[in-house]
Amino acid sequence: APPSLRSSLNMSGGSASAAPFVRLGEAGKWEIQPEGAQLLQRIEAPIVVVAVAGLYRTGKSFFLNTLAGNTAARAKAGFRVGSTTESCTRGIDVCVPDGDAGQCRRGSLVLLDTEGLASMEQDEAYDAQVFALSLLLSSYFVLNSMGVIDEAAVDRLYLIGELSKHISVSAAAAEGPAGGGGVAAELASFFPPFLWLLRDFVVDMRDADGQPLAPDAYMERALEPRPSTARRAAERNETRAAIRDLFPSRSCATLVRPAAEEADVRRAIGLEASQLRPQFVEGMSALKQRILGTAPPKALLGEPLDGSMLVALARQYTAAMNTEGVVPSIRGAWESVVEERCRAAADGALAAARRRLADV
Repeated sequence: APPSLRSSLNMSGGSASAAPFVRLGEAGKWEIQPEGAQLLQRIEAPIVVVAVAGLYRTGKSFFLNTLAGNTAARAKAGFRVGSTTESCTRGIDVCVPDGDAGQCRRGSLVLLDTEGLASMEQDEAYDAQVFALSLLLSSYFVLNSMGVIDEAAVDRLYLIGELSKHISVSAAAAEGPAGGGGVAAELASFFPPFLWLLRDFVVDMRDADGQPLAPDAYMERALEPRPSTARRAAERNETRAAIRDLFPSRSCATLVRPAAEEADVRRAIGLEASQLRPQFVEGMSALKQRILGTAPPKALLGEPLDGSMLVALARQYTAAMNTEGVVPSIRGAWESVVEERCRAAADGALAAARRRLADV
């Protein structure tokens, strides 16, 4: 790989450490982990939150580690990766890169790694909550999948069609009927930009006339409704429609396999950029520049969030998920965060006034 690409991929000058952020406790309730909360609460500036979700054992953690600059010499830092069938991530982990790696164009970078979907250890309800929570907390959402977008790939995205059952904009909306174009449009206004990342991609993108297709055009064609006579067409078309409706800001990108040899793929996080395939290094470098250059800061109702506010927001969302018959309300959670911030500011001002009076 050329030196410019090697330095871009490794992001020398920065490092990152990861910590658990959200876990399902022994009592079956979601809990905010103190290690991850402390990492976030140190950030007083606006944050850019990039989350990655997808099937388990498909390289999500490796992708995020590369994004954070944790390659080769820093292989033991960042998110845990492995080469077995066991899922490495539980719930949601958080990583806060420092140095050059932690600087986005529009805020301090925060990375969220989610537990892989459809593992043998969890059920659909668990997957739905992890998926929904990663969407609610992020300002840029990456859907990680392997290979082409075919009918099987669409089948695996059924959770997107279920989102309106697990998230509401307001408490009043949560009490109404689920689904519907109005609900999707309202949710879409709060959802982050959506990037469908196709890993280990090996085919040429071409249309029926043999002309080259850009990744975005390829994705849009895959999201077009299929004839109703096709097998399971109605169910799959609902999923396609949900992606189109809930993510008006969407794009697609591809990456080839990081290495040619299977043994190297399994230990890719420990390889230098010169040991990876040049096409992967070049593609990852371009993708990194794209994400870090365009990802927006996390904001709600026009107000940018810092690390402490993201932790408070996560507490509100998980509290709702822990209550039977309740789904997270975006506006309700935000109102509680603002109220908590105002109360803390008032308490701080009162304490300061009392100290001044005591000095008189």
